[in-house]
Amino acid sequence: MKICLATIATAAALVLGLAGCANQPITPPTVADAKLSAHEISPGESVAVSFTLDVAEPAAVKRVYLRGLPKNTLLAGTPTELDLPTAPSTAYASDLRIERPASDGQYSLELVIETPERTFVAPLGPLAIRDTPSRILHAQFVGGSHAAKNCLGKTKLLALEYTVADDNGAADFVAPAVSAVDQNAQDLVFFPRWEPVAWLDGAPGIGLNRPTQDTAETELVTSDIRINCSVPSDHLYEFVINGQNVSSASGESKIIGSEPVRYYVE
Repeated sequence: MKICLATIATAAALVLGLAGCANQPITPPTVADAKLSAHEISPGESVAVSFTLDVAEPAAVKRVYLRGLPKNTLLAGTPTELDLPTAPSTAYASDLRIERPASDGQYSLELVIETPERTFVAPLGPLAIRDTPSRILHAQFVGGSHAAKNCLGKTKLLALEYTVADDNGAADFVAPAVSAVDQNAQDLVFFPRWEPVAWLDGAPGIGLNRPTQDTAETELVTSDIRINCSVPSDHLYEFVINGQNVSSASGESKIIGSEPVRYYVE
């Protein structure tokens, strides 16, 4: 039976655990004085990573990298590869920039060292990425008005679009709904139907399509709205888009609203 070596910790250094077994013994590298300059940052900020790597055969090391970060910040281009050691003892000091978007939450960073025979892993420490509130950058009807004389049928199909931004990923913005500022604005919409929105204290609203991309910092979202052609002309109708920003770390939600969305009937 083959038995893999376990991770061994001492006061002076950390001997890395081995992933996999082989027939020949190998001297594991050790990591000393591993630290992060901060344990909580926001997306777009940097944290300094430092440690000393001792390895018996530096030339045998083929890859040194960090792992444990959220997937969407890796796809955003956060660099995790480190230089290969050039001496039996190598001091590392590197700034790790957490590119946006980066999902909020608690992450355990690890140092991974690969050789042709073995993969060694050592913990570097916990890193918390803060939740950042979603923002609605703009919202509008496409187009933003019509002349009553040109509304030839009973209804007219419009697109209601908004762009949401979130440093944790656009998909953090959930349950979007459009609300009418007054009854006249509510009368403008023919379909979908107005329904009570529980998290808006039961106020009437219409559910909209939501962002779906956690790998995008911003996302344009469009929903179809059909309006009445029989509403009064020379009138400005106003709406607001609301949604909830959800924190992955705490599960808490916060209501996020847009600037007024206007539609004019000439």
